[in-house]
Amino acid sequence: MPIDRRQFIVTTAALAASAALPRLAFAAPSLDDLYEAAKAEGEVTWYVVPMSSESAERAGAAFTAAYPGVKVNVVRSTAEVAFQRLNQDISTGVANCDVLTTSNIAHAMDLKSRDLLAIYTPIRKDEVFEEFRGIDPDDAYHVSVAGPMSIVYNTDKVTEADAPKNWPDLLDPKWTDHVAIGHPGFSGYVGMWAVKMKELYGWDFFETLAEINPHIGRSSIDVVTTTASGETLVGAGPTASALISAAKGNPIAVIYPTDGTVVITSPSAILADAPHPNAARLFSEFLLGPEFAEVVAADFGNPIRPGVPLAAGVVPFDEMKVITATTDQMINGIPELAEEFRDTFGI
Repeated sequence: MPIDRRQFIVTTAALAASAALPRLAFAAPSLDDLYEAAKAEGEVTWYVVPMSSESAERAGAAFTAAYPGVKVNVVRSTAEVAFQRLNQDISTGVANCDVLTTSNIAHAMDLKSRDLLAIYTPIRKDEVFEEFRGIDPDDAYHVSVAGPMSIVYNTDKVTEADAPKNWPDLLDPKWTDHVAIGHPGFSGYVGMWAVKMKELYGWDFFETLAEINPHIGRSSIDVVTTTASGETLVGAGPTASALISAAKGNPIAVIYPTDGTVVITSPSAILADAPHPNAARLFSEFLLGPEFAEVVAADFGNPIRPGVPLAAGVVPFDEMKVITATTDQMINGIPELAEEFRDTFGI
């Protein structure tokens, strides 16, 4: 089905009004000028969530290949760990992070509300699909990654015919002790998936899931690891990570659920106290540009730019049934759900 812009980007006048007054926007005169300024700084530190460590390192290498003389320090973690680390940096007055790419937009909103983000208007902001433009009217953050969450299954032990076709199929008693999920208290991807499951099926979904003793990791990527190894048989995991694993010869495949693939839009932002501000701006351009889109596509992801060929097995956004969390669910729903989750599963 076609992408519904309002499903992807939900911003309101009330939300914008509640944020602190933005700093003056910076617009680069050209990428060449930015590059010259970035070379003088020599590096950029990237706190990144919605990619595997391997994919993030490849992205960093692609940036340095495109812009020699500027290296990328990749710091990859889950959403909550990245946000906690960043807040520790802020509280101690140590500026480490230049660019944050998080899977939880509420984190970007919180940082903006505290006047901790630099306002930057990218040269490439209108080169991405229209559905991913204008997530913040003040240009404090921009969508740079959009990742689907799908059903994954072990192909050595589960046939395609027997694999779950929709999210409630994961609750079948035949998957007792063998269904994998992440933890919404640590992973932004899992948090957004979980709020959609609660919206669609109520808390009964998780109470029934608890009865079949799921394997619960921290990151959604843990689901891919345990399913590919056969420790679990099915689960809710990131599509790109599962397809990467399959391409390496592991027995794992994906199902795009009939009741909706959960797509997580991940924003990137430049910190107001970024130690390498010009390199941060250049890296923000890179995240919206063709080189990064090619890395995403090569790693079985769905780039947010048009005209980038997809890897084998990747379904375009406009051919899947897309569901995604609203702004209110991201800000208020995930923290509340994480507490309910701990109560239900005891972790």
